[in-house]
Amino acid sequence: MAEGRVCLITGASRGIGRATALALHAAGWRLALAARGEEALAALAADIGGADHLVIPCDVTREAEVAAAVAEAVRRFGGLDALVCAAGVGSFAPTVDSTTADWDAQIGANLTGTYLACREALKVMLPRRAGHLVTILSVASTVAFPASAAYCASKWGAYGLTKVLAEEVRREGVRVTAVLPGSTDTPFWDAISGGPPREDMLPAARVADAVVYALEAPPDVSVDEIAVMPPKGIL
Repeated sequence: MAEGRVCLITGASRGIGRATALALHAAGWRLALAARGEEALAALAADIGGADHLVIPCDVTREAEVAAAVAEAVRRFGGLDALVCAAGVGSFAPTVDSTTADWDAQIGANLTGTYLACREALKVMLPRRAGHLVTILSVASTVAFPASAAYCASKWGAYGLTKVLAEEVRREGVRVTAVLPGSTDTPFWDAISGGPPREDMLPAARVADAVVYALEAPPDVSVDEIAVMPPKGIL
């Protein structure tokens, strides 16, 4: 158990972020819950219960909001032990039919948002020579899928960013873990037609279990990467 340790979760209001919040709460963590959806955040906080959690409306594509979220978590709890980057978006179409707006949205949330959150968290962690960054990526970080140019580009970029961060800070007391889930049953798929059968996907709670495993690993080991796949493999 990690009684009293503090984790900021971006994208906490739904999907893997929400499942991670529930799992870390059960493991005794104090949580700063950040996402754009204030109502969904409030519902999550109510489901978790207790007063020792912080709700922070935050758009990870906005630099000032990310910096403010980290600062607010530190003010409330006195420090920051972990960051879980779970915010992300996706839309899918052949490249020739895609739009610049779709490209910008996915690069902004999936790549730039991860960069901003990790950068701001490291400003707190590095002086203390302690902390843990976890990026929720995707099997699409290393496997190319058709009709997914922006999504794959953003996830490959975030994977590369995560690997660079690990090499920059592993000797400074900060651990970095990349989590690469396969198809996961979350609201991500609600607006996507023709996706894999939901019953064949991973439950979000299984990905959250992997995050907890990485965060609670003994200090003499670094869990650099975890791939979590449905039993049937890539769907």
